[in-house]
Amino acid sequence: MRRLINITIWALFVIGVLLLLSFTYEKKKEKVCVEVKYSIDMLSGNHFVTPARLDGILKSIGFKVGQDKFKDIDTKKLERKLLSISSIERVDVFKNMNGTLEIKVEQRKPIARVFNRNGYSVYLDDNGKTMQVSDFYTARVLVINGHLNLKVGENIEAITHNDSLKGLTLIDELYELAAYIEKDKFLKAQIEQIYVKRNKEVILIPKVGNQEIIFGKVEDVDAKFKKLILFYKEGINPTNLNLYKTINLKFNNQIVCKKNK
Repeated sequence: MRRLINITIWALFVIGVLLLLSFTYEKKKEKVCVEVKYSIDMLSGNHFVTPARLDGILKSIGFKVGQDKFKDIDTKKLERKLLSISSIERVDVFKNMNGTLEIKVEQRKPIARVFNRNGYSVYLDDNGKTMQVSDFYTARVLVINGHLNLKVGENIEAITHNDSLKGLTLIDELYELAAYIEKDKFLKAQIEQIYVKRNKEVILIPKVGNQEIIFGKVEDVDAKFKKLILFYKEGINPTNLNLYKTINLKFNNQIVCKKNK
């Protein structure tokens, strides 16, 4: 008998909870959105996405704060719309019982900007994916230019997912170099530009000094950079850098330097 009473009590409790949740859900659907709150991840140090820009996107799709009811707001559709912005990595949209629509945004982090010879450019992010440049913000990152087969208006996703296009644009190789420089504080402070020659060999341009660093083909990357770091830290007095025209990393176990005449 006691067991039957316990089962009945639990059944009534569950039914009560379900009724309460149903009531809460129905009440929430009728709730009018009175405010939009943005939480934008700025840890990357970039400002591609701002509340003002997000406000503009919401207005462009007819969203009206103080008028639209939660039941008329499709959060998944809104997330897809915001993800169409190339600089957004992730977005989550929540409806709160107090009438607030909360939008959390995580920005992508560019590590290099790739230019073709006509000035058209895209960013490379820290995951090796290309992203479009923005009219709202310019990231101060490593510059990659030279003889690149990057066409104006090239479909960003097409480059990322097509092995032939990646081979022509050297996206994977350039990402390997940019990612290595990005992760090393010394190199990041030292190198400002990667130049791709017609034969697909690479030259690095330092921030300090007028010399060119001849990297060659994008291979043996770790060994070449370790040689360069050792050369800068132990092989030469920084005040003598301008004595050299080129620093060549192409040879095994050695660096060959050419002095200015």
